[in-house]
Amino acid sequence: MATNLHNYSVVQAGNASLGQAGSILVISTTAATALNGDFVAIQILEDAIFDSDNATGLVSATDQSFPSSEFASTSISTAGGAVADGVTFPQGMTIYGRWSSFKLASGKVIAYLG
Repeated sequence: MATNLHNYSVVQAGNASLGQAGSILVISTTAATALNGDFVAIQILEDAIFDSDNATGLVSATDQSFPSSEFASTSISTAGGAVADGVTFPQGMTIYGRWSSFKLASGKVIAYLG
């Protein structure tokens, strides 16, 4: 799947942005990488903490910086954005954005591709 939503019809772009390109259940601390596109949502099934390593934790896609293990600020503003290191994301939460890969330190998630 192309990462540029402008290549799709309105309906196709909407479907892709909602994660309808597929999903992956991650229940271990093995890194998950989106091969075609990016992860656009991560649903937390069990309290989760992302690995604190900048290269493997919660790695932003090129055009988005937060929340991530890589960046200490956001691309929207250079002030105050925090990294995801050490943050516990509670069961039942879903985070939205664009991530190329991630690795859990603990927890279980479903990651949606878009």
